[in-house]
Amino acid sequence: MQKLLFTACLLMTASALQAAGETAPASSHPLTGTWSWSLFGSSCTETWHYRSNRTVLSTSGQEVAEKTYEVAKLPDASGFYKLVETVVRQNDKKDCSGAVLEGPGEQSTRFIQFNPQGDKMLVCEKASLQACFGPVLKMQ
Repeated sequence: MQKLLFTACLLMTASALQAAGETAPASSHPLTGTWSWSLFGSSCTETWHYRSNRTVLSTSGQEVAEKTYEVAKLPDASGFYKLVETVVRQNDKKDCSGAVLEGPGEQSTRFIQFNPQGDKMLVCEKASLQACFGPVLKMQ
């Protein structure tokens, strides 16, 4: 009986770990929707519209970009979702920080964390609160 219980627990743990690495159905993920953030003390605003078809329309300063995205189905133990975006097309203009995207195929990986209400998120370089910006607000 103990062996059966151990095996069942092992299978459930393996399924949960596998699910954490899978991407989410975009329509039910808390990321889906329109998000906006303004740099403190600046009139420059970034807006991201994460669509259920796993594309995102991004505007930042003069930059306009369309990207595809993959986001983890479940957060890791620290509450972070891994988000990978790939540029499909962009207009070669500067974003709010003065940077210009390299072009189609450029990938960026970020880690996002939502508040309990799901209307704010932090965007971080790593699955840590050491290098983040936000809160980014979900537009209603």
